[in-house]
Amino acid sequence: MKIGILSDTHGVFREDWVSTLTGCDYLIHAGDIDTKTCYDRIKVLGIPCYFVRGNCDHGEWARFLPEFLTVPIGGKIFYIIHNKNDLPFDLTDADFVIFGHTHCYTEYDRFGKVFINPGSAGQPRGDGRSMAILELGEDTYSIRRIPL
Repeated sequence: MKIGILSDTHGVFREDWVSTLTGCDYLIHAGDIDTKTCYDRIKVLGIPCYFVRGNCDHGEWARFLPEFLTVPIGGKIFYIIHNKNDLPFDLTDADFVIFGHTHCYTEYDRFGKVFINPGSAGQPRGDGRSMAILELGEDTYSIRRIPL
């Protein structure tokens, strides 16, 4: 199972993302979509999507976006939030924590939980634009950073 992970698109959607994303079974966006147009372009890819609201997601179109989500995908529990500093203390059930906000790619395992920030797909800070692809096996996973 392949999961595309995006964050901090800031109103940018590039057609060259489509070939990578359409090969995914799910898509997670960790906030700062920034515009309804960008949100709509991601939604029409036809992939089941999970979105959270970032600090730049304002207006009527973003009002319904949750600040955080806990979702099961492929037998694992994903906790999705924009700013990692807003995480609750208790993440007991989470297997993966997906976040954004810093615009810098990050992946690490801490206390049995995998933390992933795909970096910024729209506005880089320091280490360039990127997204991530998470592949889940039965008892394994792999993460690939995709430079954009």
